[in-house]
Amino acid sequence: MIVLIVLISTVGKVLSRRGPKLPPQGDPRRLAPGEVEDIRQTLDELSNRVVRLEEERDFYKELLDAPEPRRGLSDPDGPGAGRPSSVDTSPRKPGES
Repeated sequence: MIVLIVLISTVGKVLSRRGPKLPPQGDPRRLAPGEVEDIRQTLDELSNRVVRLEEERDFYKELLDAPEPRRGLSDPDGPGAGRPSSVDTSPRKPGES
């Protein structure tokens, strides 16, 4: 049993020494100039969206916190205003035209 463990350990050490050597990579923090500009534009767009969302949130928050009672929409010209007089809005039975 001990011989098997020593054999596996030795084979593992030999394989790790002979493993393929990868070439050293460049600095992972370095980006191409085009990539930097793309990231900058994306951050600007996201920043603008956040500002608009915050303004919209504040607008709706002010509407909800307003002390005045909210009234339903009313027709400023009275009932039927804005409708053509030739339109018949009376209810009809099914099958009537």
